[in-house]
Amino acid sequence: MKFKEAVQILGYKLEEKYRDLGFKYKKSDRTLTMHSKNFTYMIAFFSFSGNTNEKIDVDVCYIINRRPYDPSPDADSQVLYHSLWNKGVYLDIANEEKIDTAYTIICKWMDKILIAKLDELCAAE
Repeated sequence: MKFKEAVQILGYKLEEKYRDLGFKYKKSDRTLTMHSKNFTYMIAFFSFSGNTNEKIDVDVCYIINRRPYDPSPDADSQVLYHSLWNKGVYLDIANEEKIDTAYTIICKWMDKILIAKLDELCAAE
């Protein structure tokens, strides 16, 4: 399986779980995104070189940006940036079984990190 195919399967599984919150998977960006009045909530998927049919490493980043988006580097514009890879969580999505394992881990972190912050920020909007 190639990275594009594996991340697409994973992205659509996550969209199905979090659709009621407003998240949609964007195949072209490889992101799961939801917008509120003042924020954009996103899960971004990144790959590394050296992937094979047996191993596809992926980093998952949970991101919250203020809206409207301002590309200038302002520390205040990004409310959250949390990389699983940087926290020592290494995911492999090379086959359906590995995708299912990664899905469980991603959902756990999403609920703990992103959804908790989403609830807090939406309550304040």
